[in-house]
Amino acid sequence: MSLLTFTRMSGLGCVKIIIAGTGSALNPFRGQSSVIVDGGGTIVTVDLGCQAPNVAEKLEVKLDEAQAHIVTHEHYDHICGLPMVAFVKTFRSALPELKVYAPPTASEYLKKLLQLTAGSWKIGFNVEPVKVGGRVRVGDLEFQFIEAVHTVEALSVIIKHRDLKIVVSGDTRPTSAFKKEAEKADLAIHEATFPSRMAVEAASAGHSTVSEALSQLENSNLGILYHLTRESEEEALTVLRGHGRIIVAGDGAVLRLC
Repeated sequence: MSLLTFTRMSGLGCVKIIIAGTGSALNPFRGQSSVIVDGGGTIVTVDLGCQAPNVAEKLEVKLDEAQAHIVTHEHYDHICGLPMVAFVKTFRSALPELKVYAPPTASEYLKKLLQLTAGSWKIGFNVEPVKVGGRVRVGDLEFQFIEAVHTVEALSVIIKHRDLKIVVSGDTRPTSAFKKEAEKADLAIHEATFPSRMAVEAASAGHSTVSEALSQLENSNLGILYHLTRESEEEALTVLRGHGRIIVAGDGAVLRLC
């Protein structure tokens, strides 16, 4: 785990970002894609892979106390940490309800999943659908939802905290919406599931290659590649050696943006 600090003179407040998972569904060296946002004590997750709750615990962050969880789409590697968080709430959390925001189709799936898990543990949950153009405020954090192009209904997420701006892709093909929002963003996180040589396979699977992801991030102040397979990770580490402004972070990396 590492702590990375980026400071801007114009910053009015700090936000902590924990990259709790940087891998694709199956990567033996990385947990599934998960981002934790801490805006002055307001904790919200953007996707929650299976290992994310334990990564958070190592950093003394209790995800059962998170004020909300945002899900970009219904694929299991992005939501498999939610039942664990619900389970932990049964014996530790002071918050009575699990609050989730997700695209409409994912919302219906999550309601069934949480009914089978949280429902049997008598934990309350509220799954609220959100669409492209929608906005949600949680404490001092504002979330806006933009287009993502995947094999199922999906969203990318803009996070604002005072004058700070973070953009998270979720699983998606490259989009003009993400590239526009990532321009001059304080932090932009984009998936890079396939190596560049597999552009056809990436398009078919609704994912991005390393080169496509780099193009999406090229005008952001800081970029991170995630949702990495072993093959795309190898390429990214080679291409980005000495780059500095776009990085491959490890699971548990902590960024403080001010």
